[in-house]
Amino acid sequence: MGDGKRYQVIAECAHVVTATTGVRSQVLLYKGAILPADVEPERLKFLLDGGFVAAEGDVQVAPNMSVEQDPRRGLDSVTPDLLRGDRPDDSRDGTSGSDVSERVAETVTEQGRIDKAADDGGVAEKRAAARAKLPTDGSMPKSSHGQDVWVEWHVAQGGNYDDLATQDKAALIDLAKSRQS
Repeated sequence: MGDGKRYQVIAECAHVVTATTGVRSQVLLYKGAILPADVEPERLKFLLDGGFVAAEGDVQVAPNMSVEQDPRRGLDSVTPDLLRGDRPDDSRDGTSGSDVSERVAETVTEQGRIDKAADDGGVAEKRAAARAKLPTDGSMPKSSHGQDVWVEWHVAQGGNYDDLATQDKAALIDLAKSRQS
């Protein structure tokens, strides 16, 4: 870098070989970092050609991309107040970053519920098979029926599936007998 210019990382990161620490070593520099003066010319050419670095001031870049910035204004939108954690005064769509984050979280949560409902691990099919084994007259199932049939019988009597599905067969039979008496 004998041309006297300083170069800055404009990509998210860049690897350079340097002897700044007294030993030649490969160093990972993050966006906004200034390249050390001893970067080899071949490596500098590679980084420039690849769009990893640019002459300092040629490309505006916020060193910390976790800082919310207006893409139309770039680095100019990053103020000292914003760096201290204050909210930006203006935003593109009238919502702050935290509002957007909350909307994204709600959408992801809702999507997760939809996915879980769609892919319930075959529970709907198992429940339908168990209901098919219930006596048509509403009487108690035979004691030889499985726990899933007993759960469905209790659900048909007004019980909550989630509460009943965790009980063992013997407890379900005892509960049914106590209901009959």
